[in-house]
Amino acid sequence: MAYLYKITRDGRDFFASADDQPRFFVGRRVPYKDNIGLYNIFSGSRLAKLNFEAANFTGRFGFWAEFIEPTARCEGRNFLTLNSYDRAAFTFGFGQFAAHVAGGDFVHYLRAMLALPDARDYFPHLVLHDGHIHSIDGLGQRVELEDTSSTRGLMKYLNPTLDEVEDAEVIAAARLIHWTTQSQAARDAQVDQMVGTFKSFVADADKRLSIHNRTADQCCIIADILHHGRGGRMTWPLIAEALTRTRPFDALLAIGSGEWEERRRVLRAAIGANANFKTKRWDSARNDFV
Repeated sequence: MAYLYKITRDGRDFFASADDQPRFFVGRRVPYKDNIGLYNIFSGSRLAKLNFEAANFTGRFGFWAEFIEPTARCEGRNFLTLNSYDRAAFTFGFGQFAAHVAGGDFVHYLRAMLALPDARDYFPHLVLHDGHIHSIDGLGQRVELEDTSSTRGLMKYLNPTLDEVEDAEVIAAARLIHWTTQSQAARDAQVDQMVGTFKSFVADADKRLSIHNRTADQCCIIADILHHGRGGRMTWPLIAEALTRTRPFDALLAIGSGEWEERRRVLRAAIGANANFKTKRWDSARNDFV
């Protein structure tokens, strides 16, 4: 049976309740440049503390659970992290998966969520068809929301405009927050996606730049750069040049340093706190760390 969500507002803060369950925090209305949206990771936030901890997932993913943790810390670390105020229209999860990328991490994550047995309880109007996300309109017809070239329909479904916080936006966020809070499988879907994404980043770097025998700390910085998008069009040349330096870790970390000092600080500290990042090395033949 699908949950019925009720929205309540307290000043700038939005809450929701599912059926007769207690209300929970969804996000705060915030301005960003010319946009208005929701955000829920800030000092004093009433968001439930549901943080990603690598130790809870090493049994399943081994070192890969540790490998994604520094970036998770940079992105808020909370499985319930939300923002809906920038060009991505809707970003969710401890890895901040963004809805604007066709075939990107958010799309793959939401497809995995919709394949779970309880999907209809949370998103009764979304279905998978031919491998893509569709909505069900008032006539019971399927409407494709994303394909190989665009997520425009999905973005509008989740967040109709960037002009103001709308009910549809709050409800979409509430559904994901509630589902993720209630379900271990929903949290597993985030970790599955984050690990898969980071595996693809390292494999791509190996293919482009030959990173065999590079330590995991260097590989982690490369993966974080690709996930975050630092470097723009010059990302790969900047990474290639950094790997030629005497201290490649520091050179990689410096990419995008002018604007992202706090991220660099968190990333360095998280990597430095885990000795495995110095001892593990990438093995091209095994396509894994050893």
